[in-house]
This record gives sequence, C-alpha cells and structure tokens, in this order.
Amino acid sequence: MKRIFQIFSLILVSYIAHAQVYTYPMLAKQFSTSYVTGSARMQGLGGTQSVLGADLSSIAGNAAGLGFYSRSEVGLNFALNSSQTDADYLSQSTSGTNNLFHMPNFGIVISGDYLSSSSWRGAFGIGYSRQVILTQPLNMEGTNNRSSYLDHLIQKAGDKGATGASLDNEFDPVYNTADSPEAAAYQAYLINPNAKTGGAPFERYLPNLPTQQFGYAVNSGSVSQWDISYGAAYQEQLYVGLGLHFTKLNTSQSQLWEERYAGNNFVEGFTYEEQLITTGSGISASLGVIYKLKPNLRVALNVQSPTYYDNIKEQLTGSMSPQISEIPVTGGYITNVKPVKLTPNEFTYQLVTPFRISGGMAYFFGKRGLLSADVEMLNYAGMSVASAELGPYANQQFKDKYNSQISKNYQTVLNMKVGAEFRVSSAWTLRGGAAIYGSGFSSTYDSIDRNQFQVSGGLGYRSSAYYVDFAVVQRTGKDAYTPYTLKNAADYASAALTLTNTQFTLGGGIFF
Repeated sequence: MKRIFQIFSLILVSYIAHAQVYTYPMLAKQFSTSYVTGSARMQGLGGTQSVLGADLSSIAGNAAGLGFYSRSEVGLNFALNSSQTDADYLSQSTSGTNNLFHMPNFGIVISGDYLSSSSWRGAFGIGYSRQVILTQPLNMEGTNNRSSYLDHLIQKAGDKGATGASLDNEFDPVYNTADSPEAAAYQAYLINPNAKTGGAPFERYLPNLPTQQFGYAVNSGSVSQWDISYGAAYQEQLYVGLGLHFTKLNTSQSQLWEERYAGNNFVEGFTYEEQLITTGSGISASLGVIYKLKPNLRVALNVQSPTYYDNIKEQLTGSMSPQISEIPVTGGYITNVKPVKLTPNEFTYQLVTPFRISGGMAYFFGKRGLLSADVEMLNYAGMSVASAELGPYANQQFKDKYNSQISKNYQTVLNMKVGAEFRVSSAWTLRGGAAIYGSGFSSTYDSIDRNQFQVSGGLGYRSSAYYVDFAVVQRTGKDAYTPYTLKNAADYASAALTLTNTQFTLGGGIFF
C-alpha cells in the first residue's frame, strides 16, 4: 500500500512530544514506556517489585519472586484511571480529562513442594498485565494573530513544488479522497495556487484576520502482556526465575484541529480529523535473581530482553471539513463544499523496544514492615524500527532515517522507586511509595524537563485464606505541544502542558 512517512503534524502520542510530526521514533517510545504496573500492593509500594516476591506482580516482573510462594494463589485487580492535561496556549488555559476502567493485573500461581532429595522448590505462574495504557487527553484553544494551520499546508505544498494540477492528481473524485492534507485543503477551497504561477506561493483567503484555534485528542488502547513464568528457591536463600512474555499492542488515537475566522466573508473555518489505529504482537523474555544477604536483607537483579514486534499494522484515516460562506467562481459563488477524506493508508513495520535491567534492595523489620528500593535502566536509544514491506533498498532508507533520529533524540534513563510497608495489626498493613521516571529524551531534543514524578499509598488486609488490597497512585509531569510549525519560529506557538494521572486500584485473591 502507499505509505505517507510524515503525515499530519497534529498526530499526538501519549505523553506528548514537542515536534508534532508523526514519526516512528515517537511511537516506538510510546509503546515502550510503562509506569507503575502490577497488583494493588505493588502499586502502593511505588512499584518496587523486583525485590519483593510472593506477589502476582512477580509473574510479569521478576520471576524469581515466585520462589517465595509456599502455597498457591489466584487473584485479580481492577483500576480506575483518571488523566488530566492542563494546557496553556496563546495565553489561554484549558483542561482535558479522560477516565478509564480497566484490569491491570490478574494471575494464578501454582506452588510446588521441595523436590525429593533436593534443596530446591519452585512455583509456576501465568498471568495478564497491562504495561501501557493510553488515556492522556488534550483540549487546547487560543486566538492566533500570526498564522493558521493552513499556512503550514501552504508551506508543505510549496516545499514539494506542488501546483494546482499536481494537487488535482492527488485527488480521486470517485471516492472523494486526497493523498495528502494539502491536497485535501486545495480540494476544499481552503488554499489556492498563485494566479500567475499556477502553484507556489499558495494563498488563503484574508490571511491577516485573527484565527480562533481549537485542538482535541482522545487516545485509547493499551500494550498488554500474557506472562508465563517459573521461579525456584534454593535453601530459602537464593531465588531464580525465568519468564516468557507475549505482548499485544492495540491502540487508537483520534485527533481534531478546528479553526474559525471571524470576519472572513469567504471561508468561516474548517475542521480536520485523523484517526490512527495500531495493532501488533511481540515477544520477550526475562531472567531474575533474588538473594538473601541476611534473613532480613535481600537484593535482586532482573534482566528483560527487548520486545520484538514482528508485524505492527497501522491504518490512518482522516478528513477535511470546510465551512464555506461563499467562494467566488466564474458565473457565481460556491456556498457548500462537502468534506474531503484522506486516502486510507495502511502500513506494516517491525519494532524492537529497549533493553531493561532492574535491581533492588529490601530490608525487613521482622514482621512489622519493610523498606524497599528499585532502580530500573532503559536504553531508549537502543530502540529500532524497520519495514520488510518496503523492500531492501527502501527499508534501508526507512531504517537509516528513523533509527538515526532515535539514537540522536533518545538516551538511557534510570527510573528510581522506593516503598515502605508497615503492619499496624496482624491483618492490616499500610503502604507508601514514590518514584521518578526519566523522560528518555536527550538534550539534543529540547530543554524541557519531561521527567515524571509519582507518589502512592495503600492499605491491605490479609488472612490465612484470602487478601484484599487498595492503592492510589498519582503521577505528574510537564510537556509541550506544537500543533504545527513554520519556517519562521515567531509565526507559530506551542502549548505548555501539565500532565496529571491518578489511578485507584482494588485487588484481591485467595490462597489454596
């Protein structure tokens, strides 16, 4: 199928980046970035799951933790995720919210006895976990006295040497579809070729009028995993585990950009919409170790291979809907123009996510509580994309272009997490945690601090037969969003964003 490598500059990825051209490096990072996951207990503890065993989170995390199980368990967790984005664009503040009810984790662990004439015993686990969820919304607006998104399309038409005739060639009148946003804008009478040249510089009606601009985005979907893991214990001191992880990618990102022109007798405005649907599956493996230095002190190390997605499929659709007053033509006026659709684009590609390594330490105060800490390293610069669909030469160009952007704009990060648990009675415990997640962007990208900061808390009840846990996690951070760019930086603006994500998780399980 035909492929547009750079499509609409409004494409928005979760945890929005500043250069709003749709690129595979952005999507690669989006599909590779996860925050606190797992059971309600581990969420309350700040996500310090590499060193704490005997929890369903060990199935997807450090499988060595399964070696702590002395009895079998089945459990599940439900969560309500609330995301808010506060935007400041052209001195106007707006807010967007989105709520999602989902199941972050469930699983079953089958514990085994000691092997005959051996100091080893183990446990097998199978579970489901959501590693990435797309919920961050966008709602922005402002009055722009310098430019319009149409100026961006005019610039694109000029850069590729387009003429009215060539943009006509990008249009299919039978299906009313255009191959590019600038061709759609031309067919919708929003931009016009120069009367003398028949092409550049393209023009729009009454460009000096102020432009009221509105931007919206709704993201949905997730990156989820089915995990199969085994953990073993040797003399209750050394714990080792191996996991196999089957990843499913299923996301939908819908964007809308709207402009209104007060006082324009020709064009009142337009609405441009796009939807990107992405699906795929991948596989990875993990190997973990936990070691008790002392009965109350343990350390951990877990290594997870990159996830390899063999066949990510994406489909992009869109439409340009003009609001026309009256367009002068020979013999009269045009007062109604129907929406022009973008030619649907389908494409397949391959993705390799970052290598991950995490380590942790935990100190136990007898049966009264514990302190835990985790450090996770991700090499975002090691991500890579390719497309076997393109053929050898085009695929090499594809890889050279986007993988060089990855190595330039991304870097290795350290995610640091701490947690504490205090047993207030024989059955009840209180938990708290905090974490810092590195942005993954290098200094060559821009100077914005996109690190994410997280705090969490929770409580749990545990009996000899079952348990119930509750946790609340809040994560905040900064970002920026540029809806379009022009050659003169003074002619366009960016929105300053404050991101807030709050999740409430309730979970429980039974022992058998």
